[in-house]
Amino acid sequence: MAEGSDVNYWTIVVVLGPILLALAIAWAIMRNRKATTSLDETERGTRENYRAEQRAHENEPGSGL
Repeated sequence: MAEGSDVNYWTIVVVLGPILLALAIAWAIMRNRKATTSLDETERGTRENYRAEQRAHENEPGSGL
């Protein structure tokens, strides 16, 4: 294999690598923008989880409850 072909492969990696990385990041950002739940639903679910966890551990020694 000639040295010129090594440079060509390296050029492809250096040029296409950042482009592919940018496309992957852009795709991930766009995918995360469309939330499936509203903030109110998220807050309600969090409060329910905290209450359930508190009830599950309220009789343990050292729980402070």
